[in-house]
Amino acid sequence: MSELISKYVTCPKCEQQSTVELMCSINTAAEPRARELVFDEDFFRWKCKKCGFQTKLLHPLLYNDIQNKFMVYYIPKVERSRIADEKLEKEFSVLADVKKRIVPDVNAMKEKILLLEKHYHDAAVELSKLAVSEVVGKSTGQTVHEGYCTEIDRSENVIGFQFFIGSDRRSYLQTTRFDVYNRSLSIVKEYFPDLDKHTGFLNIDHSWAKEALRRYKNAE
Repeated sequence: MSELISKYVTCPKCEQQSTVELMCSINTAAEPRARELVFDEDFFRWKCKKCGFQTKLLHPLLYNDIQNKFMVYYIPKVERSRIADEKLEKEFSVLADVKKRIVPDVNAMKEKILLLEKHYHDAAVELSKLAVSEVVGKSTGQTVHEGYCTEIDRSENVIGFQFFIGSDRRSYLQTTRFDVYNRSLSIVKEYFPDLDKHTGFLNIDHSWAKEALRRYKNAE
């Protein structure tokens, strides 16, 4: 079921204090609108009832999709590669068969949900993203910052990413053949077969992909 917590908030503009209810856990089986709520840009938005000032209250959110067997835990600016929740693991033994991820920002959370609900392996996508980002960096001569998978279609043989490049972090779209994902998936299956057998939530991101690629090259 979905979970709410109460929190005191002080308006940065008028300094009015108020209590707000924040949704910190969403279960898609119990809350049909869970996905819509997460993808709605207003989900984290807060408005002061006194002066009307609006801002975003970014707070941890656990997204639980039982049907597709994955959980995404959004923790703002989290830097850890793994977070273990022993209480959760003991309470729900079925979590051993569930992909569990932690993400540091809202865009990464949306990306994980889109990929995992379609049963694509996010680790293979991260390896693909790393390979494509290197190509983008060389072709543009610009520093490539964060990137997100925006398109993946096996039947159309395409996988696409949106990167943010240069000092102004302008948007840059790049697509490549789905074969890149297939090659990355074969690496994950061969060299990281126990990736989802560990307890806790894993941060499968750019840093993970760089380390995984290093280990793969050393093993060759």
